[in-house]
Amino acid sequence: MLLALVLHLELIRHSLTGTHYRYQQYLDGVRVVGGEVNVTVGTDGRRTETRTLGEAPNAARNGAAPHIYVNVDGVATPATRVVVDHIVRYVDPDGEVIREEPLIAYGKPARVFDPNPVTKLNAPSLQNMNDSASAVPDEAYSDVMLERTNESGPLGGPFVQIVDVSLPAIPPVDAAGPLLFHRGEDGFEDVNAYFHIDKLQMYLQSLGYRDERAVAAYPVEVDTHAANGADDSFFLSSASAGRGSLFFGVGGTDDAEDSDLIAHEYAHVMHEWIAPGTFLGPLDTEGRAISEGFADYWAFSAKYEAALASGRDPFCFADWDARCGDDAPSERCGYPPGADCLRRVDSPKRRADFITGAGPGTEHRNGEIWSSALREIFVALAGRHGREAAKRLADTLVVESLFGAQPNPSFEGIARRMIAADRLLTGGASADVVCAAMTSRGILESCAVPLGEITLFQSPEQGIEIPDNSAAGITAARTISDTRDIERILVSVNIRHPARGDLRLVLVAPDGTETLLQNPSGDRGADVNTTYGRDSNPVDSLERLRGRSAAGVWRLRVIDLRVLDVGTLLSWSLAIQFAGDEPSATRPVRSESRRVIAAAASVPAWVTDLRLFSARDTTASLVFTPSGADGRTAFAAVNVQIPAGTTVAFDDVVRSLFGTSGIGQIEIGGDALATSRTYTRTGSGTFGQFIPAVPAAEAASSAFLPRLQNSAAFRSNLGFAEAAGERGVVRVRLYEGERGTLLSSTDYTIEPFGHVQVPAAGAETLVAELDVVEGPARLIAYASVIDNMSGDPMFLLATRAGPGPGIAPAISARGAAGTEWRSELWVTSGDSSLPFAPFQVRYDGAAAELRERSPRTVLERSPDAVADLFGRPGTRGAMSHDETRMFFTQRVYTTGPRGSFGQSVPFASPSSESRELLHIESSDDFRTNIGAVTDTESEVRFVVFDSAGRELSRSDHTLAAGGLVQFTVPGPVRNGRVRVDVLAGRVYPYASIVDNRSGDPAFVPGQ
Repeated sequence: MLLALVLHLELIRHSLTGTHYRYQQYLDGVRVVGGEVNVTVGTDGRRTETRTLGEAPNAARNGAAPHIYVNVDGVATPATRVVVDHIVRYVDPDGEVIREEPLIAYGKPARVFDPNPVTKLNAPSLQNMNDSASAVPDEAYSDVMLERTNESGPLGGPFVQIVDVSLPAIPPVDAAGPLLFHRGEDGFEDVNAYFHIDKLQMYLQSLGYRDERAVAAYPVEVDTHAANGADDSFFLSSASAGRGSLFFGVGGTDDAEDSDLIAHEYAHVMHEWIAPGTFLGPLDTEGRAISEGFADYWAFSAKYEAALASGRDPFCFADWDARCGDDAPSERCGYPPGADCLRRVDSPKRRADFITGAGPGTEHRNGEIWSSALREIFVALAGRHGREAAKRLADTLVVESLFGAQPNPSFEGIARRMIAADRLLTGGASADVVCAAMTSRGILESCAVPLGEITLFQSPEQGIEIPDNSAAGITAARTISDTRDIERILVSVNIRHPARGDLRLVLVAPDGTETLLQNPSGDRGADVNTTYGRDSNPVDSLERLRGRSAAGVWRLRVIDLRVLDVGTLLSWSLAIQFAGDEPSATRPVRSESRRVIAAAASVPAWVTDLRLFSARDTTASLVFTPSGADGRTAFAAVNVQIPAGTTVAFDDVVRSLFGTSGIGQIEIGGDALATSRTYTRTGSGTFGQFIPAVPAAEAASSAFLPRLQNSAAFRSNLGFAEAAGERGVVRVRLYEGERGTLLSSTDYTIEPFGHVQVPAAGAETLVAELDVVEGPARLIAYASVIDNMSGDPMFLLATRAGPGPGIAPAISARGAAGTEWRSELWVTSGDSSLPFAPFQVRYDGAAAELRERSPRTVLERSPDAVADLFGRPGTRGAMSHDETRMFFTQRVYTTGPRGSFGQSVPFASPSSESRELLHIESSDDFRTNIGAVTDTESEVRFVVFDSAGRELSRSDHTLAAGGLVQFTVPGPVRNGRVRVDVLAGRVYPYASIVDNRSGDPAFVPGQ
């Protein structure tokens, strides 16, 4: 296996002569000593570079990756690090010294157990012998360097701080003094704990968990002589969410001497940082078992290689701590004589062996189910990739699965998160390994996503404020008329709340049976967006509802039992598998009336929210196909029942509805309108783009994208979804937008119902043509133009040849919160054989004349068209054209110090038919402007409805020819809609949903 040589930027310094950068070479995550690149960019712009880098050694190419590499004549050479008389010597595999450096350059010399004595020496006969120094031979110690330590005072650094806050009272070792202790001295445990925790943090950072992705990158307080002398160690969370302290007991073998126990307790520090309070629930919960199982696994992984090297059993956890059974009673040993391991990570236990009832050690015994499943994944991956690569991959998947964990996490939910993490990180290359381990343990029945056997019923009562510290709480209802019996039932809940542990959730069945979903807890995570019975375990089993008729009124009761924090019930749903419903063997299609959302996502950077509406009772079939998959066989499908006149809302739809992750397309079958917003979430709000649901009948064999932009300010992607269920080859031609010259032509294979997205680059302005050159595939194509500073995307739907006349709202005026809005207009010529001729663009009685130049060129690119072309700054109105050969693209945007935030506002023909505007929200999070433009005298009525279809307000407006009306929807309303009735004339209605924090808009046309 070829290991990767990569550079990490480690240092930036500024001086009077320029800026200086130091890059460090890493080989498969291992630092190469002496492998550096130093770059200086002078004040005159000149760049100088000094390199000491080369290639990987043959040993690395063959997968034999050691722990240390040294740069020798441009080659990263495997080496052993030896400390002699304050000199660090690097010795090659032949025993030759290849580099020497003074010890002081690397920190402070110290003596530790690395790993514990039993493992390092493979000496199970070792005993604690009443904490005697003579019990451990000299060869059990390792001379190391403590890095990143303070110069004086209690030993500490950026990731560890030794403290004394509990009995017995033993002051921390002074960092300024000698750190070469033996185990009979109190300072040894301080030094040992510091070394291993710092080492674990550095390993985490080598996996990529650094900078803004850092995990527990704070000085965790560690008391190595604690627990009042008992044989016990533990983690205690602090008042500061995500942080805590470690305590190591001194009964029997001092716990801080065993690297396994240090790694185990530090794992609790990690998961508390990732999901505060989520894994620290009652002792007999799966969440607590995951906590302890993960911690045992983390210790196993940390010492696995050393155990194999010495011949010691690698699956034995805490094998030094257990060596005190023959000690005097005063030593307070917690083990019987002859004990070998505290626990093992190769237990045969399955999910069926889970113990209920919070007896002593329940969480640890149940944790063996989880740790053994993780160990099984680790070992299987080692057989596939080699031990070092497998360790890094398995550890990353395990850690990543903890992010986003929902309240009361279940084995199933975290297992599915691990599969999702693998899909995102490796394209699903390890899914079979994870699936095999989890199914063999009974944690998952199947790794498949829903295949049409589930029908979802969402309550129309949404956006309900939850009163603070009120025993009454709120109740939201959903009436189901289907009388079939329940085979399986899940409860999906979406609540906005800063401290979800404040909440009590109860499901009330039609016959009055109450099922407790969640009790108040110490979980300090924000929000609840989970499915009980899949992602999260309810307090009471939902199995009690199996076999009952689904018909009747179901209620969800939400109670906030603590003061200060308040929240909102955004939505809740019942997902029911009825008796006799089976997974679909083929892709389900309920209706010829199909719509396609060409791109949807649930990845760390992007998620998609979906809204559905139907004027009559209907059941829509929703099908998600991942990118690159054949949608005839690889898909996720759920049926959604929509009561007449109501809006159904799914936040993070790919995860919450389909239970999966990744990027792909969503097909919607049935009589339902749909709209989606794909966005990224930051500390200053969301930045996103509206992506329409396009009728599948409009998919075509060719498409034209007239506005792709690449510069220091913008980048572009283009993509396409297949809507006919046919395989094809798509040729993408990119033309330079100034002269219309062909830059590239690339063929892509697309699978039936598949999705492809690729970067579009090559020039600052691009025009793209897409054609199906093989097969009967039909495309819905698009582009996404992204501001490089703000990260805000703009979605552009491709057009077919022959665009018609159109009208659109336009602006050059001040908006809310001091924003300045502009209409940027691009006009692009198509591939026309007609003679060139002048044409006009109109705005509020004024006209601008433009002239076509040549095919596939950008004719006009005005950043403020209303002011620049028509001389009308400070206004808003209707822009229109009658041209059939030109492509008109408008972006309405505002700018700020973090870049621009904008939306594509397409030109369209006005209509006399009623239209619906979905995704309407007026809340603390979003505001919505609604409006209409017309090319003739018109009268229009706007009727605002909430999610349940109740009318909230209405207003009538008269528009002159070429006129515009726009106003803000009064609140509060969430997941609402607006019906636009044309009383006379014809109009083009629209909505603009604006994030109140970021100011980012998303444009929604009527449909």
